Amino acid sequence: MVEPSPQIRGARLRKAVLDATLAHIESIGIGNVRVADVAAAAGVHETSIYRRWKTLPRLLLDALLSRVAVEIPLPDTGAVRGDLEAFMTDLIRFAQTASGLALIRGTVIAETDLDAETARREFWARRLAASEEIVRRGIARGELAATVDPRLTMLTLGGLVHLHVTQLGGPLPADLAHTAVDLVLAGITPR
Repeated sequence: MVEPSPQIRGARLRKAVLDATLAHIESIGIGNVRVADVAAAAGVHETSIYRRWKTLPRLLLDALLSRVAVEIPLPDTGAVRGDLEAFMTDLIRFAQTASGLALIRGTVIAETDLDAETARREFWARRLAASEEIVRRGIARGELAATVDPRLTMLTLGGLVHLHVTQLGGPLPADLAHTAVDLVLAGITPR
């Protein structure tokens, strides 16, 4: 454990706290993370965490969103097929890491804590909204039918990976990104 240091502020504080939060999520599971433990690991006072994030669920949400944004960036290859395959490839790669497994499994556990459930829903709403941009760009370029539902498309693709991780276990099929995108594009490209 690191002694709290009142000198850590701003971006350094955020990085130290988010890194400690993610390390705890990965090592003990999202349901076992406590602000006191994160503060000790980050070398900051608990009050610094509460001042910035207000609640543990808000801290968990920020940590999860920051990790996913780095690990699974939203590609812009100029073609919807390329974007979807790159997105799926990054999602699959991340899902097969210790961090990815912990984060994906940790975001599906049912909570009785209303704040935690609210944070979980916000995480998925934000992540889906961001990934839907891939489909919107495809529609705008005329690669996809104007009637395509961006949310349903991304839920279909991402849901395959999440189902494998949370329910089926074992390695994900090597060709999952390509075959899943082929399957979805067959149903959403203009005829």
